Amino acid sequence: MFTQHRTAPRRFSGFLAACCRLLTAAIAITTFAGGCKKPAPSLPAAVVASDVVVCSPRAARLPEYLEVTGRIDAERVVDIRSRITGYLTKVAFRDGQFVSEGDPLYEIDDRPSKAQFAEAEGGIERLLGEQKFLEVQVDRYEKLVAKGAASQQEFDSYTAKLEENAGALVAARAQLEAARLNVEFCSITAPIAGQIGRTQLQVGNLINQDTTTLTTIVSIDPIFVYFNVDEPTFLKLMNNARESGRGPGVGGQATSADVGLVDDVDRTYPYRSEIDFLNNQVDTKTATITMRGRLANPYSADPAAPRPPLFRPGMFARVRLPLGEAVEQLFVPEAAVGSNQDRKILWVVGADNLVSAREVRLGQKVGSWITVVATDATQPLSINDQIVVRGLQRCREGKPVAPTPASDESLDLESFHGGIPTEATTEPAEQSVAPLPPPAAEAPQASPPQPASAPELPVESLPEPGDAPS
Repeated sequence: MFTQHRTAPRRFSGFLAACCRLLTAAIAITTFAGGCKKPAPSLPAAVVASDVVVCSPRAARLPEYLEVTGRIDAERVVDIRSRITGYLTKVAFRDGQFVSEGDPLYEIDDRPSKAQFAEAEGGIERLLGEQKFLEVQVDRYEKLVAKGAASQQEFDSYTAKLEENAGALVAARAQLEAARLNVEFCSITAPIAGQIGRTQLQVGNLINQDTTTLTTIVSIDPIFVYFNVDEPTFLKLMNNARESGRGPGVGGQATSADVGLVDDVDRTYPYRSEIDFLNNQVDTKTATITMRGRLANPYSADPAAPRPPLFRPGMFARVRLPLGEAVEQLFVPEAAVGSNQDRKILWVVGADNLVSAREVRLGQKVGSWITVVATDATQPLSINDQIVVRGLQRCREGKPVAPTPASDESLDLESFHGGIPTEATTEPAEQSVAPLPPPAAEAPQASPPQPASAPELPVESLPEPGDAPS
């Protein structure tokens, strides 16, 4: 029994040793087979040219502009307050209507004021009666004193009373004038022409003198656009004005600035303003100076042919201010401008259809086009270059591309040519729009729709700001 127990572990250990030898042999065979296997030959990768759309830069003469934001503000803003205390009896306007200077606005109960006026009139009549009596007495005692029938003291007494009556009469006449003004102040009229706001008080409310604000009137035509210019740009403006004798702050030689509203998404700046104000000092907190443009803002309140004004105080505006004479600049579609971290680049296709990145500085926009200038003066851009406008993400430095010329429709040339001012529009306009035509005697009847072959109307260089946007 003892012999059998010692033989069993020995057989098991031999079995494990045989398994280990077989496993080692299998690993060795596998390693040898893998080491002897030859790698598959690699084929050269074919370089595929990427499809891109290209166009050439366009050259145009355009003045250098400064584009800033501004605010529309009224020429005059008047808070309507009462000059007397009393109860409101009438509101003579509709909220938001256009009023002319002198139009009635409010009526205040004038009975107390009329009573004070009558009392002041009575006081004057009483003093006039006293004056006549004292004049008679002075004349009488003057003769009696000369005859020795009356004392000088009595004569002097009546003379003093007459002079005192004259002073009281002057004060009474002043009180009468104040009472007359109070009666006049019971009727409140518009001090300026413009658009009135909503009334703050209705009939029956008590109005306190010089305290209660009843409503506000703002002037409409003309209207102003205010904007700020930074100090370096201001110096450039002034240097140009000193050389040319024309510009802001140069006497009667006015300059103009183009204005666009929030709906001017293409930055066409369709409205013309005349710069008529330059502040006398630079704001030390912002290092800017305030300028102002004057805009024509015609309107008509005629019920037969109403025409509301376009500009309202408080509106946001974009201002394009010319900084100098027109110079030739290169424009490319804005879609052609790429970014490399904080740098702006253009992909230029060479003669061998290899693309290379060209770093540029961006300038002003005209429609969907933008001015560019190469940062490296040794590699300037020209109108003969081919610029990638589509497929920028497929461009790599020194890689080949398959360029296709862009069509004129895809380049949005209409916005480009529409934003380049002609010789006529570069001069400052007298007003932003034509004046309102006189109202017609009769309302014209609706005309039938024109056929497709009807001639087109002439295109104006600048739209009228009074017209509602279509």
